[in-house]
Amino acid sequence: MTTATSNTRLRCDSDATYQEWRDEFITKLGVLVAGGYLAADETNITAGAGARPTNSEQGYAVYHLNDSLHGTAPVYIRFGFGTGSSAANPAVWMTTGTSTDGSGVIGGTALSAKTRFNGNVGATTDTARPSYWSCSPGFFGVMWKIGAGAGEGYFFICRTCDSTGAITATGAQAYWAQGAVSTLTGVQAFRYAATAAAYTAQTSLASAALCFAPQSPTSTLVGSDTQVFVCWTITPQVAPLFGVCGVLDAEYGQGTTFSVAMVGSTTRTYIAGGSYCPVGPVSTSSSGPKLAMLWE
Repeated sequence: MTTATSNTRLRCDSDATYQEWRDEFITKLGVLVAGGYLAADETNITAGAGARPTNSEQGYAVYHLNDSLHGTAPVYIRFGFGTGSSAANPAVWMTTGTSTDGSGVIGGTALSAKTRFNGNVGATTDTARPSYWSCSPGFFGVMWKIGAGAGEGYFFICRTCDSTGAITATGAQAYWAQGAVSTLTGVQAFRYAATAAAYTAQTSLASAALCFAPQSPTSTLVGSDTQVFVCWTITPQVAPLFGVCGVLDAEYGQGTTFSVAMVGSTTRTYIAGGSYCPVGPVSTSSSGPKLAMLWE
């Protein structure tokens, strides 16, 4: 179980600043690789090199979840690095699947299409922005450049689990930011067991919601205890996700860590994201829950 953090600027106004944030992202993935539960497969990127593109991808890197189920239900993750509609707009694309061809093409039971998980806005300031990467058996998550407005992003993929919280080969769920405002998200569930299937990707906040906060509370207090909200997947069984949960921004500020037993009886540690990470059917500005991910 491994985590990585950074608190650095996000600039994309030259070849050098483009390489800076791209190489930082890959370096932090390297920390997770060293931890043992993420493995690197292939890349065409050379650190400190590569011209800043315009509205295209300049390079990619492929990894896989290095857990006990890799042999029977592999999960590959491909990250692509480039820029959006302007060369000053940093762009990170991702896709997931159950195979890779060694040249950056993901296949098998896979995400519908390569998709970016951060907003399409320019980045030309030196303001430090925190980022969080986390990988455990059956889970990978990143919350990138929190506070950079629409330029920040988030992505996770989480395997299914049994009633004790132990990972299973049944399937997985991916969730990502996919636009310039907090109401645009994407979610897709996958079934790896027979019969394998990639369920229809949902791309609106309402249909992509992972959890529900009854009656849109502004407080979850019960006595002196605050509450968190269970997130769910469907493969086709409706089942809880062990790697993420929903919290209210007013109660769990960005970077707050806490412990809770989301599935089974084992307590695990989670970290709260920024207010741009909604996981409920309404945005966090409307008292909806935001993302907190496994942090171990």
